[in-house]
Amino acid sequence: MNTAAMTKRSFIIGFVAFAAVLTSCDRPKPPAAGAPETPKLSRFTIGYQTAWATSGQVMETLVHTTIPKLHGSSATFRTFLFGPDMNEAAVTGNIDGTTTGVVPTVSLLALSDDWVIVCRHVDFTVSMIARTGTGITDFAGLKGRKVAVPFGSGAHPYVVQRLRESNLTIGTGPDAVELINVSPAEAVPTLLQGAVDAVATWEPTATIMENKNLGRSIEDKRYVGLLTLRKEVVEKHPEEVVALIKSLIEANLYVAKNREQTDEWFASRSKFDRELLKKIRVIEPNLKAQRIEDVSLQLTPDDISLCQQVADQMSASGLIKHPVKIADHTNLSLASRAAEELSKGGSKAAGVQLVESR
Repeated sequence: MNTAAMTKRSFIIGFVAFAAVLTSCDRPKPPAAGAPETPKLSRFTIGYQTAWATSGQVMETLVHTTIPKLHGSSATFRTFLFGPDMNEAAVTGNIDGTTTGVVPTVSLLALSDDWVIVCRHVDFTVSMIARTGTGITDFAGLKGRKVAVPFGSGAHPYVVQRLRESNLTIGTGPDAVELINVSPAEAVPTLLQGAVDAVATWEPTATIMENKNLGRSIEDKRYVGLLTLRKEVVEKHPEEVVALIKSLIEANLYVAKNREQTDEWFASRSKFDRELLKKIRVIEPNLKAQRIEDVSLQLTPDDISLCQQVADQMSASGLIKHPVKIADHTNLSLASRAAEELSKGGSKAAGVQLVESR
């Protein structure tokens, strides 16, 4: 072979090798030999509360529509009466996520480091309802009275803190306030029977009590609900988390635009009076949304500050065994990513279909 031919052949071989190197740079590299692969998420079960407005309307929307499927979420949903029940399922490994108010969330974080707050869920009010005929108009009027409160719920530290601020002690006797542990389902009959003088509760129970003329609110307090997920899911399956948050954002828009329908789903599940749902205190801003861009599940600095205040109150009152620093248990990056992707891809409202309740 002459020199020119050899030169040409060498050039071709070199070019092919160079092209192969460039191609290999773009091609995904296989995992190193022996490196463990992240297993596919076999279960992604999220708990929600049947008796909590307006969280219930949002969660029932995920159950009754194809919204999760449209956003690529494999999440399934399981019902609970209130937060402490859901926490028990979480710590025993039966669910992978909770949608609870800040108080049950803090309780869960105090029990285990295996959980991470990923976004805001809903704004809601906790109310102190004084029984009709007691003459109670403020917290000072609770002196020597009996107050019903679901222990471990969002209302519990609220009551403890407000009694402390009113220079009242918790206990029995004419100078103290006796706290009675009742479940959410027992709140209305307990007040109706006159077994207590006041009840700390939330919507829709507060509105039910007022409309049945059982009592009147002497104070309302804004709290925040949170979506909290198992840390392993957040770290190993971020795509699943993003898909779930997108679904929640879409569900909020659906509730805002289809309130009659979503109230019906909530009423059917919770067994609450359908007409009374029209009168509940609604402070969740997403329920006024007109576009997907109007919906936000981000936790603001004020939200985080509020959550930390509640955590500190719970620690000071002995309601949790270990202090909780909210910032150490929060990862908002996936919520930001979900919002960004939705702003680019838009709502999937046009493709939403109804499904049978699961």
